Amino acid sequence: MTQIRLATAFLTRLPVRVPEAPVAEHAGATRYYPLVGALLAVLAVGGLFVGSWTFGNYAGCIIAVAVIFVATGGLHFDGLADCLDGMAVNGNAAKRLSVMHDSRAGAVGAVGVALWVMLKVALVARCVEQGTVAQALWCAMVFARAPLAFELREGEPATPGKGLFAWLHPEVKREDWIISLLFGLAFLVPAVAPLGDIAVRCGLGVVLALSLTLAWHLGWYRRVGGLTGDVLGAAVEIREVAMLAAMATALPAWPW
Repeated sequence: MTQIRLATAFLTRLPVRVPEAPVAEHAGATRYYPLVGALLAVLAVGGLFVGSWTFGNYAGCIIAVAVIFVATGGLHFDGLADCLDGMAVNGNAAKRLSVMHDSRAGAVGAVGVALWVMLKVALVARCVEQGTVAQALWCAMVFARAPLAFELREGEPATPGKGLFAWLHPEVKREDWIISLLFGLAFLVPAVAPLGDIAVRCGLGVVLALSLTLAWHLGWYRRVGGLTGDVLGAAVEIREVAMLAAMATALPAWPW
């Protein structure tokens, strides 16, 4: 139970009281990151339906994205903004990392995140039209966080000895990321159990999310020689949008 609370406190700003814990406990908590995603999905769906009932569907979609932002404290949006600023820098790896570690968002990061938020709202709205919004938010929030333990264990820190990634990296065990991935896949079952189009969309989302994550990480290995907490935070955003996009896709009618 302590590790679940640690995972919730690490990935959200929800009022969860946790005791002082060694880094090994925080590393073990990574296996429960998909559970935190499930909690965020429930909050987002609740915000969507309350907002839609009160103000209309599009306002409900904005509120759903806002709920995720507030619940996480903008944690992953901040990582995305820092990465966009780092990508815009003309310079070596040290200069890119210096810009990324600056707490102030640059123009590229600020505008990029604003456009990203609009994209997420539009995708949620499209899922409402497709009748897949509850499943889409559930799959996106859960699966976006399932690979984090793997990334923390198997990735190489761009700044060894500095930052949260480098702090957790040596302590995360192989069984942590295996359990996290199994949790993530198991939690998708309630959304796709009826099979049909929802299951196909979810499968496409998983493939797209993992493909984009791989391309994203390889790009940062080329730029700065490794990964950072910002890169992993942005990867969560990328996986969320990939899953939402797949769930929003209008599939052709099957011939059988």
